[in-house]
Formats: sequence, structure tokens, C-alpha cells
Amino acid sequence: MWFYTALITSVITAIIAIVGKKLVANVSASVLTWATLVLATPIIFIFVLKEGVPQLNYVFLLGVTGSVLFYTASQITGFRAMRISNLSAIWPLISLGPIFTLLIALMPPLSERPSAVATGGVFVTLAGVYVLNATKSKEGLLEPIKSLFKNKASLLMIVSVLTNGVVIVFDKLAINSTFPQNTTFTLFIENVMVIFGLLPVLYVRNKNFHQQITGNIKLFLLLGLINAVSTMLGFSAIGGGSIGLVATILKTQVLFVLLFSYIAFKDKPKFETLMGSVVMIAGVVLIKIGL
Repeated sequence: MWFYTALITSVITAIIAIVGKKLVANVSASVLTWATLVLATPIIFIFVLKEGVPQLNYVFLLGVTGSVLFYTASQITGFRAMRISNLSAIWPLISLGPIFTLLIALMPPLSERPSAVATGGVFVTLAGVYVLNATKSKEGLLEPIKSLFKNKASLLMIVSVLTNGVVIVFDKLAINSTFPQNTTFTLFIENVMVIFGLLPVLYVRNKNFHQQITGNIKLFLLLGLINAVSTMLGFSAIGGGSIGLVATILKTQVLFVLLFSYIAFKDKPKFETLMGSVVMIAGVVLIKIGL
């Protein structure tokens, strides 16, 4: 079940990317992140009330704290990388994230052991993700790898990707520390921590940040609703499946972003992009077969 939940999540997050593209022209990235969580969290709280508060242990606190800290560090580092470099040159490096997650998950305390076929599907899928993104670079497919030895931006992006790869591990630890297992409650607590943690930063940097929100309130309400649905489904997938495999399926959002971008903006993909899509789909099929 988690496989289809993760796949649906990737479709919904692709829609979020399209809506976010319209908003980011008038709203800063930090305000966009914060406001989306603020509007999504009350919806998530309704489901928390319905499901009830689970029993917790100390590992839960470790999990949610680690997730929030690594998520924040990843976002900040990633934005710094994007600020000083062309996105096309560094974005393909995100394909390294699930590989790192898969390796971490092999070790205690999770000690996950996906099948050889499913693991092979991970590498095939992420090769497709790399090709899809790298074809956007004017310098060619190998430029993101070459850039690792050239500039600070690529190093920052690698740090961001690897840091983000740890987030889902802490999410899994927190979810496994709820009795009975409650993915929605874990998501709610993490959202609240990020919301209150970012608020002072937003206030110091931009005291009139609320005007950016009220000026685009309809799109923000839509984004909040979609985010609530996607994150609840995403956490459900994390709770039910091997996180290395889940992280890979979630990365297929790149494929759906291309599809929706073509529908919404008539952004016609190149032949190389279509080939990358075929590779990615083949990898997803292998993951499904290996379950």
C-alpha cells in the first residue's frame, strides 16, 4: 500500500511545485515555506483529534527534533547554493539524496533490508532523475559532476542533499516511537516546531511578511490544503515502507513536474528528457517488482 501512497504523494507534490512557481515571483522562499505550513497544519490537526494522541517514548523527541534541525539546515544550505549558482548546474545532485538515505537505513537502529531487485530499481530510478535534471544544463549531462570539483555552490548543494537525506530517517524513528503508530501526529508536531522556529527569523528579516501572504491569500489557501494532503500521505508511506525505497518513489515528482509544466506552461520536453523519464519509470517498475 505504501508504494501507491508514495506515488500519489509525488503527483500531488508536483502540483505544489506548479502552484509554488506562481507564488515565488511575489513571495520569498522562507515566507512561502512558513505560510504553507501554517495553513496546512490546522487541517492536519483535525485528523490528529480524530486519531487521538499516541503513547510516546524518548526516541520520539529525538526523532522530531533531529528531523526539524536537519530539515532547517538542509533548506538554508540549499537556498545558499541556489543563490550563488545556476539551478540547472546543481539541481541534478538531488538524485544522490535517496541513495544516502538507503545507506543510512541499512544501519541500526532501522536496519532495513530491501530486496536486491528493489535496490537495483532505486539506482535505475535515480539515474533517470539525474538525466531529467541534467538535461536542463546547457553544459551537458556531466557538468553537475564536474562542478563538484569547481565551485562552492556544488559543495553546498551536496551538503544540503545529504542533510535532507537524514531527515526521513529521523521521521521514521519518530513514527516508530508512537504507540500505536501515528504518522499524522508525528507530522503535526514537526510542523508546529518548524512554524514557531521560523517565526522569529521571518520577523527579523521581513517585518511585513504578512503582507506577502494576504496579497496572495487564495493561492496560499490552495497550497495549504494540497500540502496537508501530500504530507499526510507522504508520512503514511514513510511509516509503512522502507525509507530508502519511499524516498526514491517520492523523487518521481520530477517526472510529474515536467508533465504538469508542459500542460500548464507549454514547456515542451527535449528528447533527452523523455529518455530520462523512460529510465525513471523502468526503475519504479523494478522497485514494485522487488517488493
